[in-house]
Amino acid sequence: MNFYSFVEGPLLWTAFLIFIIGCMMRAVTFYMESRTKDKVIHEHFKWGYVLSTFARWLLPMNVTVIKNPVYSVLTYTFHICLLAVPIFLAGHISLWEESIFAVSWPALPQNVADWMTLAFLGIAVFLLLRRIFSADIRLISTFSDYFLMVVTALPFLTGYFATHGTLNHISFLGNNMMLFHMLSGELMLILIPFTKLSHIILFFFSRASAAVEFGRRGYSI
Repeated sequence: MNFYSFVEGPLLWTAFLIFIIGCMMRAVTFYMESRTKDKVIHEHFKWGYVLSTFARWLLPMNVTVIKNPVYSVLTYTFHICLLAVPIFLAGHISLWEESIFAVSWPALPQNVADWMTLAFLGIAVFLLLRRIFSADIRLISTFSDYFLMVVTALPFLTGYFATHGTLNHISFLGNNMMLFHMLSGELMLILIPFTKLSHIILFFFSRASAAVEFGRRGYSI
């Protein structure tokens, strides 16, 4: 087995397992700690509070959108592209079709996926520059924040280059761009459970906890 076969085979499935098991462990740990430290939330838990806040935050119907409409549009677009492109890209779906699971689902048209990728990368650059040049945000930023932004953008950048042969005139990059794409995607999957990227899962738990806490006091968030 050569290195490329290892990356597209065992390493890919190892990354998926670490991602799935790691996220499950983070979710279980969050829940168990809340049972001990935030008993009041479980005593006053109501699905109405939770579903209401999910609707307001997953859809653009919260106070943040009203106060910062442009930034909100950008961040919503960023997260939609972040989730939709990897899941609904035809090339990724074909991998699942050829796997032992043999599953498939509708794919995005290639031109739509391309535009979403470019939109994601453009917003990523904006968010990175905002973090660098905004004094307030730079003050609370750590190396991890910059590093994770780069890690998140790399699979999109390398995937776009690999699909369109953008750097094929540079033999080393052109010959290895798909390898870089797979490695960067696997790195992101592995890091998600152990970094701030875990908010892809913990968002729902923390938002639900806050919704119950505010809801029992007569407020909505």
